[in-house]
Amino acid sequence: MIYLLLAVLLSTAIIITFRIFNNFKISIVQAITVNYLVASVFGFASEPASFNPEAIVGAPWFYLSILMGLSLIVSFNLFALSAQNAGVAITAISSRMSVVIPVSLGFMFFGDTAGFLKIAGIIAGLAAFYFSSKKNKKVHINQAYVYLPVLLFVAVGINDSLMKVSEYGFLTTDFTAFLATSFGFALLFGLVVFAFKSRKQSTNGILKNIFGGVWLGLLNWYSTLFVLEGLDVYQVSFFIPVYNIGVVVLSSLIGFGAFREKLSATNWAGIGLAIVAIVLIANS
Repeated sequence: MIYLLLAVLLSTAIIITFRIFNNFKISIVQAITVNYLVASVFGFASEPASFNPEAIVGAPWFYLSILMGLSLIVSFNLFALSAQNAGVAITAISSRMSVVIPVSLGFMFFGDTAGFLKIAGIIAGLAAFYFSSKKNKKVHINQAYVYLPVLLFVAVGINDSLMKVSEYGFLTTDFTAFLATSFGFALLFGLVVFAFKSRKQSTNGILKNIFGGVWLGLLNWYSTLFVLEGLDVYQVSFFIPVYNIGVVVLSSLIGFGAFREKLSATNWAGIGLAIVAIVLIANS
């Protein structure tokens, strides 16, 4: 259970960090680029023996780590594009609803059990994602960008599924080397994005952007590591829904208490439903 709790706490800390970035006007693109560098370097430094280029290239998970790195950077950029063009609420809902992809794979390919309580909990969790993110005002989606939430749904679902596929079929004890390599490829892909976007961005405040990226990288490394470790212990149909629901509940409560974000009666109902979902899945 410790992996689940730590993954929820650190992933929530990442959301709070992005919230604080806005207050300090930290460049998201620059911080994200530094984040992948820090996560990869820190990963290899934490287990120096795992930094063996020849062994990494020859590892059965090497090509999967390339896909994982690409998935990480694609998911992030789709999240940013969807939030900017399709709306924050629909972006949050589509990214969280993506749990149906790894959960479905868990039932079909990884031998997960599908009891009544678990199914009821997953359905309650999906409803909780919707109600906790729903805004009172009418949501208007630019039809020209309606495809972005759909792509985000698929990308985040694939990202979570790749984590389980890696753990299930390719990893034994080399979690650190796999993740560090994946973050390294995410850095390479991210540098391409950075080179394209940085032409439109100022280099003012680069030191605070680097500091923010270092902090984000450490959070990202440990949160991802604990998710991967958790998937090694629990069924994906248990871990991923409870993990996502936990992040929703905790981030919503912190937003309400620390940042005075308004929560409607519908949002509170979503949080309550999320707690019910956790109880149902946990007791399954």
